[in-house]
Amino acid sequence: MTTATTTTTLETSVYPSFDADAFAALAAAGHVGPDADTAGAKRQAAFDAYCAIDAPTATTEEYRRTPPRLLKLGEFERLPDVEWGCRTDTHDWDDAFDIVVTVNGHRAGISGTAPGVSVTPLAETDAGILAEYLNGAASPEVPRKMRELNNAFWNVGLCVHVAKGVKLERGILVRYHVPAAGALLPRLLVVAEENSEFTMAEVFSSGDEPVQCISNRELYAAAGANVRLVSLQDWGEKAIHIGEDWALAKRDATVNICTLTLGGKTSKMATGCDVCEPGANAYMGGLYFARGRQHFDQMTLQRHSAPNTYSNMLYKGAAKKKGYSVYQGIIQATHGSIGVDAYQTNNNLILDNDSRADSLPGLIINADELACSHGATMGNLDEEQVYYLRSRGIDELTARKMMVIGFFDEIVEERIPYEPIRDHLHDVIERKLAE
Repeated sequence: MTTATTTTTLETSVYPSFDADAFAALAAAGHVGPDADTAGAKRQAAFDAYCAIDAPTATTEEYRRTPPRLLKLGEFERLPDVEWGCRTDTHDWDDAFDIVVTVNGHRAGISGTAPGVSVTPLAETDAGILAEYLNGAASPEVPRKMRELNNAFWNVGLCVHVAKGVKLERGILVRYHVPAAGALLPRLLVVAEENSEFTMAEVFSSGDEPVQCISNRELYAAAGANVRLVSLQDWGEKAIHIGEDWALAKRDATVNICTLTLGGKTSKMATGCDVCEPGANAYMGGLYFARGRQHFDQMTLQRHSAPNTYSNMLYKGAAKKKGYSVYQGIIQATHGSIGVDAYQTNNNLILDNDSRADSLPGLIINADELACSHGATMGNLDEEQVYYLRSRGIDELTARKMMVIGFFDEIVEERIPYEPIRDHLHDVIERKLAE
């Protein structure tokens, strides 16, 4: 039986709930080492990498505006691995999808099928797919602490594999609900073969208990594939979410990732896509509304490692009643990546004097003959526009609601393909404005 090892000098870099003893418990359960499945066999390398990376501090550049103490790392116990094959609750949204995955506490189930589409727990996924893609090339250049923590300790793993040329009509829904205190670590692997086309939606929710989610998504779009991934954080007010999303788009492929951050106490998301072959496209979008001391931090990377590639990033946020939002973004064009066309836009509404939004867009350009631009805006609603609506018989509260919803609709209407999710977003935004 393989056991976990680490050195004394690295102990200070691991968190109490995710240390050598916790990893040894996984090994004892057969989840680690050469006798485990392919996914489990990769945990040891991830744990070693996790231990070797310094823990972030309040002086680490990425965490200067979101100090690690807000994330309560190491203060939550890892929840047990989910039990697959259980009967789970249904939801009104389920009918809008071909396949539905439901994770509710320690119970998980998969309903629905579609030709050419495989949705399986990682432990039941084809070993060849896992060997090629899991913890593979869709990765940041510099290893990241939270990503490797998830790679070592995930407790619910899922693989979505769509065969060549398959076009899924309605898509796939993955619902996570955490009813009790603890740490959920979802691990999602998405593989889209050549010329496939589909949409996925993930929804995270919780009850009144404090919970922590450390998620990790890895997405591969082969030549000509078109993949859309929508993630909704609809957490209870005591939840903390730390997310790592990394994608790779090959020749003429299109990846579209949209993150919707509305619930929870604190959220820190990192999203990146490498358009690594000519003709590849990446669309990255997000919506966030921080209210009542909510703290939402978004970081994006648009990496162009091949010539003649395109990316477009649009994040829109609002802050109210001491809410605080942070956006940090980079467009990176590597050496030789001529013909790149990239845009990065971050727009923010600061709805009162007690709230705050920080925006830090940036460029890292090591190539010529390209077009890369970035920009950010900050401000409250235009009072002249509010006055115009009021002059048409609309009361002030309704006028302001209409303007904020209109501000977000560029994301909601254009980047969310599911009407039930769009309606839910409008309801939550209205509720945040009215409270």
